Amino acid sequence: MAQPWPVRLRASHHRRAARRRAALPRVAAAAGICSTRKVAASPRPSALAPPRVPKADPVAPDTVDELIKAHYRYVARLAYRLLGRDDEVDDVLQDVFLAFFRFHFRIRDQRAVRGWLATTTVRVSHKRLRARARRPSLSVENDVDQVSMRAPGGSPEDHAMLFRVHRALANVPPKARVAWALRYLEQERIEDVARLCRCSLATAKRRIAAAHSVVKRALAGDD
Repeated sequence: MAQPWPVRLRASHHRRAARRRAALPRVAAAAGICSTRKVAASPRPSALAPPRVPKADPVAPDTVDELIKAHYRYVARLAYRLLGRDDEVDDVLQDVFLAFFRFHFRIRDQRAVRGWLATTTVRVSHKRLRARARRPSLSVENDVDQVSMRAPGGSPEDHAMLFRVHRALANVPPKARVAWALRYLEQERIEDVARLCRCSLATAKRRIAAAHSVVKRALAGDD
């Protein structure tokens, strides 16, 4: 009895597949290919990736004292240029390095320590400037320490100019004052000023321009 055509079709398909598999070694031999040779596996995606850059060393507890000593003068100079008073620098140093001692484990790269200290110094100094602005009894003359402006190595004209600049900055809002001091006294790029002040580039430019107009008018009026 003849089988139904679907069964015959499936049987014929299996026979053709078996003949192709049996003929494969002969075809390979005729082409000069060893049938037992394995095809080289394609490289893994990880092998195509660029080599991994070793992570920088985090801030270890035993290096905290060394980092403080290495950046002590930088933080002191930055705080002085932002505040214009030498008698407040020690308090800023204490606040900044106390915060660094508490949160140094969050810094994953020792190369980021200077930026972290700069940002913290700006934040602490800005808080002090805001507190100073809320004391109306403090006159502008008392807001600037003229004795501390006498930096070693500077001429009397330089000391006088620096005193006039900080006296003019006493009439500038704290945020604009900090931005201007970073740009012109600390010689930071505008992009870095925006980063340190945690504001946009346009806001940093606007604050610098506002403070600069006040300083220019004050210096022109003194001439």
